[in-house]
Amino acid sequence: MNAGNIYDYINEIAPFSAQAEWDNSGFQVGERGQEVKKVVLALDPTAALIQEAKDRNCEMIITHHPVLFHPAKQFTEQNIAYLAARAGITVLSAHTSYDCAGNGVSDVLAKTVGLQNVYSKENPFLRYGSIDAQSVKDFAETVQSALHAAVTYNLSDKIIRRVAVCGGAGSDFWQEAKENGADLLLTGEAHHHEYLDSAAAGIALMTAGHFETEAPAMHILHLKLQAQFPEVEFIVSSQTAPVQYTGFVKED
Repeated sequence: MNAGNIYDYINEIAPFSAQAEWDNSGFQVGERGQEVKKVVLALDPTAALIQEAKDRNCEMIITHHPVLFHPAKQFTEQNIAYLAARAGITVLSAHTSYDCAGNGVSDVLAKTVGLQNVYSKENPFLRYGSIDAQSVKDFAETVQSALHAAVTYNLSDKIIRRVAVCGGAGSDFWQEAKENGADLLLTGEAHHHEYLDSAAAGIALMTAGHFETEAPAMHILHLKLQAQFPEVEFIVSSQTAPVQYTGFVKED
């Protein structure tokens, strides 16, 4: 089994051709021919992840966020791609291609927080679904429990029935979500002015952490890969969210 086989399978379930034009999904470090017996999956490419892969004797890393996003002028010990190459570890990243894929990041998020009758429209990164009529505050409690996350929101007393979701950074889609009939947009992060503007427009905006809204999809990808390649050991990294919140205790 080699890295190219794994690339080809991911390309089938989340085609790299669907990635945003500004993205850099696909092979980041290494080559297709790399023999693979053990793979670790994680959201973020970090030095700690490279060390974890080395400690676990993994030949390959699969991340959501790309190792190489912007042009690099130096490849030193501070560069994650350099660390991976020096360790002989192949790195593959499935970013926006997995965000918008069927049963990808946004679909998994929708299911995780309990949306029913999930569907998409023109924007491949948004998913819509229905919930029983409830307040934004009550839905926030559901999201907190489902994602083990700290949740922020506006319009706490607004009664909502139709919810749009976008894992990660999707707050700029709130206007589109409203135009398509959503009462609330759930995403990972948002700016202060977006809470103000969305509230003024009458649509609630809720965030539950960039890491937390995307991490569930990595567990689903892990299950798919393990079923497809039983001869390879796939491991979900012990990586945790890089942001902590005072007063919030994560459930085990």
